[in-house]
Amino acid sequence: MDSQSARIDQLTPLRSRALVDDVYDLLLDKLTSGELAPDTALGIDPLARQLRISPTPIREALARLEHTGLVHRAANRGYRVAPPLSLEQMLELLDTRLVLEDGAIERAMRHAEDLLPDLDAAYEEHARAARALEGSGALHDQHRIHEYYAADWAFHQTILDHSHNRYISRAVNSLSFSFHRMRQTNAMGTTDAPVALAEHAAILNAVRTLDAAAAREALDVHLASLTERATDAAGNPTD
Repeated sequence: MDSQSARIDQLTPLRSRALVDDVYDLLLDKLTSGELAPDTALGIDPLARQLRISPTPIREALARLEHTGLVHRAANRGYRVAPPLSLEQMLELLDTRLVLEDGAIERAMRHAEDLLPDLDAAYEEHARAARALEGSGALHDQHRIHEYYAADWAFHQTILDHSHNRYISRAVNSLSFSFHRMRQTNAMGTTDAPVALAEHAAILNAVRTLDAAAAREALDVHLASLTERATDAAGNPTD
């Protein structure tokens, strides 16, 4: 056996990460759906008992979640759900999205014919999710709210995918967890669905006419309007 093979044979087998990944995905879903309120305690031992597993994968999953900003670790208090974003943080977040997504749609419009069918499908899914919020009590249904915001984000993701720039897409997606926190700043019982859907329609119509300048303008208007709505919501929270 040569020296290189000997060194490989001496490597310690890696433990399976599947359980940690499962715990991470479970907690992430609860955090992004708004099911867990800000400052909710995320005790390692209580979670381990509930899930009937050892504390180790819980601890590792929470450490990973801390990097998303959805969870934070406080001295003598352990892990807790992160507090809502401040107004200043929300404005910086939306300004960053404006800079990045403006570049994304400019690049996506270089191949507008390829973008159009996928963006049309994403819009129809967003419209379907918006209609699902029209029923009685729907605005207090966390599952429907979660589906609506997922469809809303997917519309933007379609533009990012067609920018053919993985770094722009990765940069915007790194903001997605912060965007979930921003939405959780607002109380359940209201969404911007009708307005956001109309603004997405304006973007889609500009893409349909192959008008790159109009598409960028419609996206800029949408994100500027979103900034205004976030500002109003932060200043006038619902009961």
